[in-house]
Order: sequence, then C-alpha cells, then structure tokens
Amino acid sequence: MAEPATLPTANLIDHAAIDRLHYLATKDALLEHARMGRSVCESRDGQVVWIAPAEIFARYGLDENGRPKPG
Repeated sequence: MAEPATLPTANLIDHAAIDRLHYLATKDALLEHARMGRSVCESRDGQVVWIAPAEIFARYGLDENGRPKPG
C-alpha cells in the first residue's frame, strides 16, 4: 500500500507570491471585462454592486478608455 502524500510545511509556501499572483490575475480579468464594455459585480458591505468599466479603469490609474493617463 502506498504511503499518503504529505503536504509541504507552511514555511515552504510563499504566501506573498501567491497574493501577488492573485492580485495580478484579478486585475487582468477585471480589465479584460472593462475593455469589452462589461460591468462586473462585487460585494461591498454585504451588498452586491455593479462596477462600470470606467470605474474599473480608474481603479488601476487608467483613463475612461483604458489607456494610461498622461503625465
């Protein structure tokens, strides 16, 4: 009978790297939706709210068309 696999110990997991990758994946997904003109929903204070593409762009420092702001 094979021995059960063991999980790596907590000190071998780079939690900061996982957090960065999660942030980047979320950013990419939100910007993709915004570029297609789609709103997305999120939870704020227990309520579901819709976020317009312009607000998504503003969240990441872009203009209302998704381009970097001059300056």
